[in-house]
Amino acid sequence: MSKIDTREVLIAEGLTALLSHGYEGAGIGPILKSAGVPKGSFYHFFASKEEFASAVLASYCSDNQKIRTRLLLADKTKSPLRRLRDYFEYYEAEYGTGDPTCGCLLGNLSQSIAAHSEVLQRELHRSFTAWQNDFTAVLREARDTGELPEHLDPDETAAFLIDAYEGALVRMKGEGSIKPLQRFKTTIFDGLLAQR
Repeated sequence: MSKIDTREVLIAEGLTALLSHGYEGAGIGPILKSAGVPKGSFYHFFASKEEFASAVLASYCSDNQKIRTRLLLADKTKSPLRRLRDYFEYYEAEYGTGDPTCGCLLGNLSQSIAAHSEVLQRELHRSFTAWQNDFTAVLREARDTGELPEHLDPDETAAFLIDAYEGALVRMKGEGSIKPLQRFKTTIFDGLLAQR
């Protein structure tokens, strides 16, 4: 494998481990074994487990950014709130076909390690901010087209959507079911964002 391939394989295995076992439960040894990579190669790319987790998180968020760009920002043939609904429906389907107890890496790391790692806290802050900015852009479009209820501020609403969605993801993990995501979607689109 090339150096780039080795790093990508480690990140892919790291994502699986972090989602399945959390930061504390994701051991470097099992990740290396799954990746078929010797220990020395790991430390060639990452100085520590913390740095590794930060790289995994950055990759995870880059992939999510591509999905947000495609579903939220690129297709202007759909209304802003339709695109926002499509985004949540996309992830509802993803969680529905996978293991709902794995949840979202941002939420998982926020709960388990962020308070103890400035490196990961910075990466989480950057990732949440990028996510919120994309939601804000769509909600500003919705406001400009008269689709967003007038009493809602796009910036604050974007922040709230992420807060509430992450809460639904935590509950999804606890219940092993996507019902909390369905409840979230119904409450948001038939309640909060519905025109009166």
